[in-house]
Amino acid sequence: MENSSGGFYRRIPTGVKGLDELIGGGLIPGRVYVVTGPPGSGKTTFGIQFLVEGAKNNEKGVYISLVDDSKTIIQDMLHYKFNLLSYLRSKKIVIYDLSSTITKGSTKPTWGEVLEELKRIILHENAKRVVIDSFTPLELMVRDPENKRREIVRLIKLLSTMDITALIITEMMESDKYTDDYYVASGVIVMHHFMRQFQMIRAIQILKMRGTAHDNNLKKIKFTENGIEVYNEAPW
Repeated sequence: MENSSGGFYRRIPTGVKGLDELIGGGLIPGRVYVVTGPPGSGKTTFGIQFLVEGAKNNEKGVYISLVDDSKTIIQDMLHYKFNLLSYLRSKKIVIYDLSSTITKGSTKPTWGEVLEELKRIILHENAKRVVIDSFTPLELMVRDPENKRREIVRLIKLLSTMDITALIITEMMESDKYTDDYYVASGVIVMHHFMRQFQMIRAIQILKMRGTAHDNNLKKIKFTENGIEVYNEAPW
């Protein structure tokens, strides 16, 4: 059935209040999306909200961290009213700390080995929603960093065949520099924060969203006790 944005795709909710209305009712399932932005812009919170929304609908979610340990992630999310602990206890959401596995051995893994481990985890958990956070530091952890471009493209293509909806979180260091994952992923959502007249401005930008009419302009966001909320208005 055609939606109001002219798309013919079934949608799944992101769990981020106000965002779905800007992208035709939600994300297109079975696709891979990039969520990027500078440190502290809300990317991890976005990813957890996405998994919590799936857990509410009995869609198992897996959060694979390549940076922080699971204890830190859970502690950082406890001030939100996500009810995250109950979903973790019921195994509707599972958090994997892959960073410790990568750095545990005496030999650094290859990109290919990391990707195979990601695939193994997703298949083992029979996940429907997946968040991978974050690929940027992996360049320092693998022994073949020069293969990053090829392997990231391979990962996105692999995830697209696995009957899951996935978010890949990346760190944006240069706002005017696009990376290969931007081109291969079905959508790119950019989280922003910047100073304006001595005040911190927080915003979200839908840079790319295949199959969906969307507004590319910055939209105001707030961090509330229920997580990130998006407003269909300019952030200033």
